Amino acid sequence: MKKMIAVLLAGLAFSSAAASAAPMVLTYYSDYQGNYAALTKYYSNFNAVSVDFYNITKDGAITGNGAATPTNALSFLRDRKIAAYGCISNVDSDWSADIAHAVSTTALNQSVANLVKFAQANGFAGINIDFEAVAQGDRNNFSNFIQVLGRALHAKGLKLIVSVPAFSTKDENHEANYGYDLRALGAAADYLQIMTYDETIPTWGPGPVAGSDWMENDLDYAVSLVPASKILNGIPAYGYDWKSDNSGKQLFWSKTQALISQYGVKPRYDAGTHSVNFTYAAKDGSGMHTVWTENARSVALKASLVNAYGLGGTSAYALGMEDAAFWAALKQGLSQQ
Repeated sequence: MKKMIAVLLAGLAFSSAAASAAPMVLTYYSDYQGNYAALTKYYSNFNAVSVDFYNITKDGAITGNGAATPTNALSFLRDRKIAAYGCISNVDSDWSADIAHAVSTTALNQSVANLVKFAQANGFAGINIDFEAVAQGDRNNFSNFIQVLGRALHAKGLKLIVSVPAFSTKDENHEANYGYDLRALGAAADYLQIMTYDETIPTWGPGPVAGSDWMENDLDYAVSLVPASKILNGIPAYGYDWKSDNSGKQLFWSKTQALISQYGVKPRYDAGTHSVNFTYAAKDGSGMHTVWTENARSVALKASLVNAYGLGGTSAYALGMEDAAFWAALKQGLSQQ
């Protein structure tokens, strides 16, 4: 499947034929300004939402993440009969390997019981586990937790999505990745949401956020271990804006064109990664900035990997960052057979 993008480049000649089963289009509802407006405006473009407002503690208690409970969003999703998943993170002040360890070991049974009750109480279609910084030594523990949780959710007619970092054969043993046994996780979950974004982040030197070459390598690895029908790739509705000292910030898709117009720059489309980049001299005195992001062409190409690989669907991060053009590009990519 490697270098699948090359096969898809012939003008993105899309077929009108529908796939045999509609792919999952999962989007994240996190605490970003404009999230509710985006949900209510663009809801026809997705069929599942991960409500990213919840954490779990070392003793397995489910808590809010500090943001106001998204009551209006939950009500809207119920009224529109859009599948909502409670997204549960192992965050204290930051991603916590200690929480992941406790939930997967000493607090396993209580955690699973609480997660099932939480999903039922909120009318969720299931749970999305987003545990990051899982320690290498917890590889088997984390897999066991997901297996036990999957069985418990399935017994109640609920589903399980597990978010995992994007990596390939060359970096599967890296300390940031080894805690995630994709084969074991994929056997237990309904979907693995591969976080094929943040290839490069502001604390590193500038580079693509979701390069197609990197994404394909990660998908090649994932589908070698897990049925493709259980895999979701991830598409960012954002890029990053780096200063010359390699510090930077997130740049929403919806804000990018205004920045381009403000500085009169001409973005460069990088054919090797199917990403967009440009530079500008900031008026605030912070020097030269470098931006890497997506455009309609790159989003369509990366969404088209769903059918090229036979994936279960795709995921977009996150509501409030995008505009109508983002969803149009994603839809165009998904329509390619």
